[in-house]
Amino acid sequence: MIYVLIVLLLAALAVAAYLIWRSRQQPTTQQQEPDDFIGDQHKHASDQLRQVRNGDVVEYLGHNWFVRGRIDFDEHGYRWTEHMLDDAEGKKWLSIEDDESFEVSLWHAIPLGDIEQGAVGDRDVIVGGVAYRLQEKGTAAFTATGATGTAPSGSADYADYKSVDGKLLGFEKWGSNWEPSLGEVLQPFELTVYPSTDRPATLDDE
Repeated sequence: MIYVLIVLLLAALAVAAYLIWRSRQQPTTQQQEPDDFIGDQHKHASDQLRQVRNGDVVEYLGHNWFVRGRIDFDEHGYRWTEHMLDDAEGKKWLSIEDDESFEVSLWHAIPLGDIEQGAVGDRDVIVGGVAYRLQEKGTAAFTATGATGTAPSGSADYADYKSVDGKLLGFEKWGSNWEPSLGEVLQPFELTVYPSTDRPATLDDE
């Protein structure tokens, strides 16, 4: 009887050891899949946005915007791009910065008279009851293509502000007047790019 109990105990220990070994051999991809999926989705969307060209269509929240113009900025080696988007209702600007991190923001112009307090270059400016604090200002060289409303090339002054809850306020001066805009930060995967029919759909670099 004791011999039978010992055999059963050893068998149970062997089964337990086998199950533990199998559990350690299982791949961990199931736990990593959500993060991997989000990372792949972010990378794919970022690659698409890096390759936006005039004539493309950008979809955001189910709304299609046509890319009419592009401005490339360069401030002592720091570069960013603004794309002019429009539809039957008006226009917006899609800003893409790809320096230390990939950042996308969508902007719409507001009248200079909407500035309730402060002036360009002040530390704080208030618009619509929201206080914005100066982040950076400077002058950048630019080149433009398409319907941007600017010269083909030149320099522009800018001043960027941000509220405590992440809202954006920006000023740009192409001539003698400042032009204010309000912006919001977007996630790349919120946007879908549809290449125009007159260029390859692979979004290859030009």
